[in-house]
Amino acid sequence: MLLSIILVSLSLSVPSLAHFSVISPYWRGDSYPTQWERPCGGVNQSISDTNRTKWPLDGGSVVFKGSHPWAYTFVNLGIGGDNTTNFNITLVDGFNQTGNGTFCFPKITLPADLQVSDGTNASIQVVQVNEHGSSLYNCADITVSTDARPLGADECSNSTGVGGYFFEAQAATSSSSSGSSTQSGAAATATGAGNRLRMIAGLTVLAVPASLALLVV
Repeated sequence: MLLSIILVSLSLSVPSLAHFSVISPYWRGDSYPTQWERPCGGVNQSISDTNRTKWPLDGGSVVFKGSHPWAYTFVNLGIGGDNTTNFNITLVDGFNQTGNGTFCFPKITLPADLQVSDGTNASIQVVQVNEHGSSLYNCADITVSTDARPLGADECSNSTGVGGYFFEAQAATSSSSSGSSTQSGAAATATGAGNRLRMIAGLTVLAVPASLALLVV
């Protein structure tokens, strides 16, 4: 009975630890109770009518605070000011954000063919898929502005041990050895289609444990 109570208590406490918040641009609103609801964690845009953040015309910073050992993360954009629900513009390809704490992109450049101008309203969507397979959503509403600037180094830095890396598709390859078997007894090896790791620009390698490249600033 005691074990059952402990397990139930732990299961109830997991959701409180499995959320993230967007710090900059300032998030649409507190989404903790409904963060699994797409596209913006259950928070309607009307809540953030008065907290739109000015964001540079050529791209700006995004800062969020995660609470997972790792989370597959996406950053998207939706154009419009009337409760945008179509986040069909990819700002950052899916990457694995590692570590529990603050993560910052110093500058995310807007796509060159994106037709926006000074005063355009839009919303940034950050999506995290955690180790349990749950998707969590947050949005931040912005107004594109020629007066805005990316965050400075004093406002944009990663917490200790926090970083990330991209996955990239890799074609299947194979190799074989002629003649007798190798010392290991394997005459041929093959690597199926999979993923390889690529650094996120601006981050440096701190450590490479096994097959992971952990990047931090």
